[in-house]
Amino acid sequence: MKRFMVVFLLLTCTVAFSQKKKATGSNSANPWIGNFKLDVAQSKIPGQPPQQEMVAVSAADKTAVKYTIQGKDAQGNSYTVNYEGKPGTASPQMAEGKKIADITYQMPSSHQFTSQGKGTDGSSSTGTVSLAKDGKTITVREHSKDAKGAEQDQTMVYVRQ
Repeated sequence: MKRFMVVFLLLTCTVAFSQKKKATGSNSANPWIGNFKLDVAQSKIPGQPPQQEMVAVSAADKTAVKYTIQGKDAQGNSYTVNYEGKPGTASPQMAEGKKIADITYQMPSSHQFTSQGKGTDGSSSTGTVSLAKDGKTITVREHSKDAKGAEQDQTMVYVRQ
């Protein structure tokens, strides 16, 4: 559950926000909108990384954030995570129809975002999400703490598809 929340909080931060126009790509109005695939080779994930993971972002601006994450964990089990909320307001993140966390996003700049999350299992996390200038990659850096106080850091890199 901890690993699940960390991955999803990072992804959430990653795709959350931007108003800047993108020079290249499929959505000229908002560079965050689209599909992004986890690049495990470029990422630094404690433990076993997922076999695959894709984020589909359908809204990401100052008024709304909406995305779906689909993937397969290290054992090959499929998962789906959904989020829909507003920046500045804690909103639930759902995994397989069950709430796993409340996440609050902030947008300090057009290419960098922050998040704070509190898991239903007592875990917590903070994250920073950066969009490359060319809009082709998103890098998520997260610091998390489980319910017992154990801390870990991870970096995840997603590539536009």
